[in-house]
Amino acid sequence: MQYHYSNHHTLGHSLYTLGAFLLLFAVTLFTPLNLQASYAIGADTIITLSNQARQQNGVRELSTNSQLMSAAQAKAEHMVQNQYFAHFAPDGKTPWDFFKEAGYSYKVAGENLAITNEDDAAVVKGWLNSPTHRENLLSTQYNELGIGIARYGDYQGSKNTTVVVALYGAALPQLSVGEPQPTNPAGTIAVLQPAMFGTKAYAVIGVAISLIIAGALLEIRHIRRRNI
Repeated sequence: MQYHYSNHHTLGHSLYTLGAFLLLFAVTLFTPLNLQASYAIGADTIITLSNQARQQNGVRELSTNSQLMSAAQAKAEHMVQNQYFAHFAPDGKTPWDFFKEAGYSYKVAGENLAITNEDDAAVVKGWLNSPTHRENLLSTQYNELGIGIARYGDYQGSKNTTVVVALYGAALPQLSVGEPQPTNPAGTIAVLQPAMFGTKAYAVIGVAISLIIAGALLEIRHIRRRNI
């Protein structure tokens, strides 16, 4: 009878150990690596992809403007320094303040934002898939743009994110005395790799947990028999 107990004890330990090993294996193997290191994102690539999208939709390409580039970079760095992700800053600064501070007088202007741990293509695709961002990106009212990029850090559980600012505009003629047209930011968009395990990982984790439970139950049964 004692030999019978010993078998249960050994089997329980074996199942428990195997389950723990599988669980560790699943977590190590299937954790998305791109949550640990963001993709490199460049302003030139964002500009190129934006103009490709405009061209594909029959809209003229946008020219880069040095003042808009400065304004967009200032906005990106301001968000990082003040740890926010929004069109309107906690300190009261509006998107249009950055246009003005860079010396860009506009008759119409717009802003797209993104925060991501993916690549340039994912950012532009995300904008195109969002109606308000798409409207800004493909608007015929704009003829110039500027892109700003800054490393943000961790954002809502996603690591090593990058913030992207796109400022669109049509400059006010220097001799014009008219009032700028009303402007509207497009909203914010997060293009993040989900911090989730894949289907295969969940299957392995499920088996691992089952083995751990089975091992624990056998250990309980073994203990109970020894105490009878």
